[in-house]
Amino acid sequence: MERVFKYKVANNADLLFVKKDIENYLKDKIPQELLSLYIFGIMELGTNLFKHAKEGEIWLLKSDEIYFLSFLDKGGGIKDLEWAMKKGTTTYNNSLGLGLYQLSQNDLLDFSIFSSTNLQGTVSLLKPKDYNPKYSYLILNYMDLKKSGDFIVKKGKFFLMGDVSGHGLKAYKTAEFIKKFFLKNPFSCILVKEFFEKLHKTLIENKQRSAVLTIAEYTKRNLSLCGVGNIVSFEIQREKITFYDFKSGIIGESFSSITERKFSLDNGTLVGLVTDGVEREVLLEIKNIKDPVLFCICALYFSDIKDDKSILIFKGE
Repeated sequence: MERVFKYKVANNADLLFVKKDIENYLKDKIPQELLSLYIFGIMELGTNLFKHAKEGEIWLLKSDEIYFLSFLDKGGGIKDLEWAMKKGTTTYNNSLGLGLYQLSQNDLLDFSIFSSTNLQGTVSLLKPKDYNPKYSYLILNYMDLKKSGDFIVKKGKFFLMGDVSGHGLKAYKTAEFIKKFFLKNPFSCILVKEFFEKLHKTLIENKQRSAVLTIAEYTKRNLSLCGVGNIVSFEIQREKITFYDFKSGIIGESFSSITERKFSLDNGTLVGLVTDGVEREVLLEIKNIKDPVLFCICALYFSDIKDDKSILIFKGE
């Protein structure tokens, strides 16, 4: 999943620009009926950004040619979401209070919302109703995309998640080098250690940056992780979150061994990976979110932007 556009919204003029810009961009990419609901959502949820939180953001996201809209603010949060979603609910005069209710009552869109008075903010998501991924990921860049060392790449049932040391063009070039190395080298889960050893040697020989890496093997209801360095994994099971740290060296610098871990994804369990920049306090607060897309957005949005940051989520069927 990638973020296509990000808009700051502080007034009605900003909102009208977003409406027009997204309408023009999506008009040939999604069905007209779906686009009409997205435009309705922009006007309803976008208005809430500056009415209730002074300002906020609208993100257009894309995954496998599917487009989503997310509305984000760091206001006070909504104390009672169930009340806010009811028909006729409003905190303003001359309002029918139909916005959130209508978005939740249609056959084309899934509308999900998270709000926290602790984190102080609200994030909502609009996506096509038939989109239900088994995994989801999102990368946000502290710097320009081509100065980032964070990456996630997929090959068959394997995912490689990495964070190259430092920032800037050299970090980006090392990330691209590692992605290509991963894609052209065939291996199975039992050969991951050999893959890491070969990559470690190659990075040193080519004078590339070092990196922390985790390989995930995803097979229906099971997940295997092999990691080197400080990419953190976590498991959410029955609303309890458990963190696991990989602390076994750095590829291209001081690699000696890997940490391995296996998970069962039965009964709606979520298992995730995060790079530095994503805060554990945020993950503890949002652990009840069942939607992996909304979970990714909230994890990155509510964590302070001090570094590039990435999240990869797998869910049970």
